[in-house]
Amino acid sequence: MSEPVAVVGDALVDEVDGASIVGGAALNVAVGLARLGVPARLIAMVGDDAPGRLVREHCARHGVELVATAAGQGTAVATAVRDGGTMRYEFNDAGLGRFVDLAGLERLLAAAPLVVVSCLALEHEAQVAPLVALPRSRERLLLDPNARPAYLREPGARERFAAGLDLLASRALLVKASDEDAELVYEEHVDDSATRWIASGTGAVAITRGPAGARIVTGDGWVDALVPSLEAPIVDTIGAGDAVLASLTASVMHRDHEGGWAGPLGRAMAVAAATTRSAGGLLQLPD
Repeated sequence: MSEPVAVVGDALVDEVDGASIVGGAALNVAVGLARLGVPARLIAMVGDDAPGRLVREHCARHGVELVATAAGQGTAVATAVRDGGTMRYEFNDAGLGRFVDLAGLERLLAAAPLVVVSCLALEHEAQVAPLVALPRSRERLLLDPNARPAYLREPGARERFAAGLDLLASRALLVKASDEDAELVYEEHVDDSATRWIASGTGAVAITRGPAGARIVTGDGWVDALVPSLEAPIVDTIGAGDAVLASLTASVMHRDHEGGWAGPLGRAMAVAAATTRSAGGLLQLPD
């Protein structure tokens, strides 16, 4: 049996309108991959507590293998607060820490066909170092910074996060980013970030622009895709970006991107649009 895709990052419980919904960017990607028919293994900080039990049950329900790393402060919990048409998040101490201890998991990462990184503490050298050492990273590393203001409040944290992100981006097959990521981390437009990353060695940059669609930039140019119109109204945008990353990862697993990124990006937009029609971050398949 071939190894599953390794997804490294956050797993948490979202408190949304009084309901507890299992989520986290990396968990959403891992579950999304499973729903797209791609075996996935999630490596995340999960504690032996009530939120951790919800995470474990959710992963088991969706066929995702969970490798739970040390969680000294328990499992992350994020309270989602509606802010217009989007969500902002308030995290507990475990969520703010979000360090995934990769010590001893080097062989597991090396054996994975793809390694997807989403919402990691890139401001810490010890978090970045095992991923820098990843063999053949330009063939199989996909990266989403998922930068959030609450993570980068300590003095120097933003600068360290930027350095860690740049280092990994230069070794990645694909980086997914948004205007919000670039503005928060670099105080620049995401198009400028994409240009820098491509020049540094990044294979492709997927730029998500919410309802305006997305673009994938490579050294040879770019392709755009719009979000398809659906009759059902938008419920929330939780997990839409994660659905894009899961869909693009599935396309890479099937080598669809080797014929160009237009098809994979169009499918990713369809998956993201379907996901926004349901509450929470669970990837939804388009009709």
